[in-house]
Amino acid sequence: MEAFKYTHLAASGLIKTGPGILHSVTIQAGSDAATVVIADEVATAGDTLLMLAAATAGTSVCAVLDVAFGVGLYATITGTDPGITVSYA
Repeated sequence: MEAFKYTHLAASGLIKTGPGILHSVTIQAGSDAATVVIADEVATAGDTLLMLAAATAGTSVCAVLDVAFGVGLYATITGTDPGITVSYA
């Protein structure tokens, strides 16, 4: 079994190109609420949404998904000083 990799982002961006498995996403909200949209895309989140989640100011939310994607992983993040950690294979 392949080990999961992880990426931390503080702004919207590409996580991975090509197919894989989205294992988990942790959202860390800054001074206001943060939202994240994870899409099976290689550019701005389109119609192939894998996850949409939010965290209130000063909190964290973690979701374990274990879902397959085919094109890539792209995260769109909103909020003031947010961060996300994405685990994938």
